Amino acid sequence: METQGNDRVKALIKLLQTESDAYGPVLKRELAAAIKADPVRVQSAILEEFKTAAPLPIVHTLEEICWEDLAAALARFAAKISPDLEEGLALLSKFTSPALPRKEISAPLDNMARELRNALLNAKNHTEIAGILSHYFFYVKGFQTLPANLDIKDISFARFLRKKRGSSLCAACLYVTIGQRYGLDVSLVDLAGRILVHLRGPAGRESWFIDPLDDGKLLSQEDCRAYIRARQIEWNDEFLLPLSSRLIVRRFIANMIYVLNKLRDERRLKYLREYLEIIKN
Repeated sequence: METQGNDRVKALIKLLQTESDAYGPVLKRELAAAIKADPVRVQSAILEEFKTAAPLPIVHTLEEICWEDLAAALARFAAKISPDLEEGLALLSKFTSPALPRKEISAPLDNMARELRNALLNAKNHTEIAGILSHYFFYVKGFQTLPANLDIKDISFARFLRKKRGSSLCAACLYVTIGQRYGLDVSLVDLAGRILVHLRGPAGRESWFIDPLDDGKLLSQEDCRAYIRARQIEWNDEFLLPLSSRLIVRRFIANMIYVLNKLRDERRLKYLREYLEIIKN
C-alpha cells in the first residue's frame, strides 16, 4: 500500500514537470491533498524519485502548496482564545521544513522534561529551578544562541531543538515550553528589545529574569532597571508584561521577514507578510 501511495505521488510530480498550464492547477490541487494527508510519504516519494535533489520548479511548487496551507493553519491558531505557544512554534517551523511532523518538536521537549524531572521536583525554590534549567540547557545539552540571525533556519524552533543552535528567541521559548510541562509560572518579556524569560514563584514571592543570550544568566528586577537606565531609556512597567503566544509568534515572523528583506527574497516574503497580517488581525 505504501509503495502504491509513493507511485501516485511520483506520477503527480512527473506530470507537474511536463503538463501545460491548463492542467497545472488541477495537478497542484491533487498534490496538495496528498501532502495534507501524509506529508512524510510525499517527502519519501521525492527522495525515491530524485535521490539527491528535486528540480527547483518542483521544490517551489511543493513549498508554495505547504505555505498556502500554513496560512490557513495560522488563521485557526490566531482565532483561538488562548493559543498554545508550542503549536505556534511547530506551525512556523513548517515554513522551512514543510513536511515536519509535530512530534519533531514534542518528542525532544518531552525527553528533556523527563531528564529534568528529579532535579526540578527536588529544587528548594525558584532561584534553584532557574539555575537548573540554564545549566541543563547550555552546559549539559550544549544549546547555543546566535547573536544575529543570518538565515531564517536559525529562527526555526524545530531546527533549534535538532541542531542545538539558533536565535535567542528560540532559546527563550525552550524555557517556556519545558516550564509549562511542570506548571511553572514562566513567560517572556520584552525589555526594550531584549527578550528575557520571567520565572515567578507562588504568589509572586520570587521573581527572576533569565537572559537566554547570556547562557541563562539570572537577573533581578533591579538588574533590569539598571539595564534600562544604562541605555538612557525611561522605565515603563509594561516592559515586564508577559508576551502572549500570538505576540511571540508575531515576533518570530517579523525576524524572518527581517532576514529575507536583506536577501530580497520576494517569493518567501510574500507569504511571511501574509502570515504577519493574519496574526496581527
